[in-house]
Amino acid sequence: MSGKPAPVLNFLGFGEAASTFAAGLAGAGLEGIRAYDVAIHGGRGEALLRARARDAGVRLLDGREAFADADVVFAMVQPAATLAAAREAAPHLRPGSIFADFSSASPTIKQEAARDVEARGAHYVDLGIIGSAAASGHRVAVVAAGREAARLRDLFVPYGMNVSVMGETVGAAAGLKLIRSILAKGLEALYVEALTVAERTGVTESVLDSFCGFLDAHSARETAAILMRSHVVHAARRADEVRMSRGMAIEAGVEPLMIDAIVRVMERTVGAAIPERVAGVAPGTLEDALAILVEGLPDSRPRKSK
Repeated sequence: MSGKPAPVLNFLGFGEAASTFAAGLAGAGLEGIRAYDVAIHGGRGEALLRARARDAGVRLLDGREAFADADVVFAMVQPAATLAAAREAAPHLRPGSIFADFSSASPTIKQEAARDVEARGAHYVDLGIIGSAAASGHRVAVVAAGREAARLRDLFVPYGMNVSVMGETVGAAAGLKLIRSILAKGLEALYVEALTVAERTGVTESVLDSFCGFLDAHSARETAAILMRSHVVHAARRADEVRMSRGMAIEAGVEPLMIDAIVRVMERTVGAAIPERVAGVAPGTLEDALAILVEGLPDSRPRKSK
């Protein structure tokens, strides 16, 4: 290690991700890790909580009061519990300590949580896990935002964590995480729907060979550019093609949830007259295509009253 004193680390919430991080950090030499989880007070989750703590070499706490001794608290709770968790922990945080919020809550919720934490003299850092902790352990890529994000990075990189700082604005890491999730989980949902139809139709291997060949022909970023650039020209034709797929899904007994969503996206582009704007000529770059879409698509945000 660097020779600096090791941080005193507590966890708030000790589910699968938290126990994975704790075990990895302990294995990298960080000692004295502790955790508080509401399951400690009984219920069906208590046995699993105690087993995870035992396996990770973590001491369980009976309450949040012990956070006063921590340099850093890793909050790993469900998104719906983010704000309540921060508010309940805040009175027990030592001034100058870091409350590191790994939840998948929205930027707005994290900004509100930050106000509650920082009103007590502690520092709030917004974090997002970018990847699979189950696959990569505590070395999974993490993005961090907040005034003390760089200090947090410097405390835990020596123990193997992979932390990238996005700046000082709380919510930036959450925004990246959630928008990336649209792509990752959207692709997952498309695979689920399309491959279920393919399997029931008896063409799974052929579909995978064809589609994966398309994906493998270019880098992921190049593929994004190809699709976005051509979308602004060919949205109407693509909507018609996907409508034909709808019948196949129904015949296969699969509710066409993603198919219907695809058609709506294509129709929105057509309805905004974007193909007419480009006069049938694909924009030259991904950035050009995005500029056309951002300017041309309707803005559905509620209008603020004057």
